[in-house]
Amino acid sequence: MDNLTRPVLYGMPASLYTSKVRSYLRKQRIAFEERPPGHPDFNKYIVPKVGRWIIPVLQLPDGTVLQDGSMIIDYFEALRTTSATAPDDSSLGSVLPTVPLGPSAVPANPLIAALAHLFELFGGEGLLRSAMHYRWNFDAENLDFLRQEFSSNLAPGAGRTQQDESFAFASSRMRAATEAFGVNSRTIPAVEAATEEFLRLFDQHLAATPYLLGYQPSHGDYGLLGPIHAHLARDPHPGSLIKRIAPRVWRWVERMNAPDADAGEYPATVNEWIEPEALAELLQFIAQDYLPEIQAHVTYANTWLSERLDLTAGTSGLKKPSVRTIGVASITWRGLTMDVIIMPYRLLLLQRFQDAAKRLDSHDASRLQSLLHATGLQSLLELQCRRRVLHQEFHEVWGPDNTQ
Repeated sequence: MDNLTRPVLYGMPASLYTSKVRSYLRKQRIAFEERPPGHPDFNKYIVPKVGRWIIPVLQLPDGTVLQDGSMIIDYFEALRTTSATAPDDSSLGSVLPTVPLGPSAVPANPLIAALAHLFELFGGEGLLRSAMHYRWNFDAENLDFLRQEFSSNLAPGAGRTQQDESFAFASSRMRAATEAFGVNSRTIPAVEAATEEFLRLFDQHLAATPYLLGYQPSHGDYGLLGPIHAHLARDPHPGSLIKRIAPRVWRWVERMNAPDADAGEYPATVNEWIEPEALAELLQFIAQDYLPEIQAHVTYANTWLSERLDLTAGTSGLKKPSVRTIGVASITWRGLTMDVIIMPYRLLLLQRFQDAAKRLDSHDASRLQSLLHATGLQSLLELQCRRRVLHQEFHEVWGPDNTQ
């Protein structure tokens, strides 16, 4: 492995979760090198260390390896506090290899910060159905683009045959995942209607604010960016859809990939943070579109855990720790019954929102509860899994049983 002088981001342009990390690094003015997962160092050094093939992974010059978009952002956000409280000592260079210079992903307003984590959950996980459908079910327009994107990143410099084999393998897995998220011939009309509804709502919301929650990006923006940028904006078919029905969303995608605020079309008098109630229509959409699914995740996980009372804390409870799903549940979504895979990672993101909500003072807590009640999301604060999900050693594992 070569000696690094700046962080290396292992990912690819078509990767949903790479998009949020790339955007964050750009907004923080953090110089980095992006390498595809087909780079020889990825399989030789990174995969054995992480224990599974997964992107994005960020390797720091001091050898530290970080995995998962939210955890990577958390790492740099923690450096803000460390650098602010550290003494003036040049020897700290190895401890603080790169300090963020751009706006924090965590809004200073605690209530707004809690809502940022709600959209972090919905963006990264709730929009997966839309992202996967619009990528893999429009071959006439998307296939040539996707073949080039995947083959050149999975097998850079390889011959045509090897690149075609790499794409065929990835395509087969991703098409299976699309169905596992509930996309099939019976649900596709509702998936498309929901996608267009969300894009129009978000476009309307962006008429008054350059970012989701105000004049700077937050965890909420980075969560939404993954599916919207990597899949819906870049892939040919959905890209034309966004430009046609949600041009402000297209402009937001550009803004999220610029190192500066890139918000010249908004008046200087725009408030730093929006009023939480301005999110009402988007929250109502989440209540209809995603609440049934996250409820099913908690219910299924609690049943699954109750059947494994001897499960050791700090483990996944699975024969292969690299597996990210624990089963399949049936949900009712927009009047349709569909089967969806259950992923503990989503419970981890739910915890982030709930933890932020618990830190609110009585006034903000009451305001959040009123907003969630008015938009049909009040149960989101009450969903409790009998074990917390932890991110340890690059994997999702279960914490101690809270009921014992």
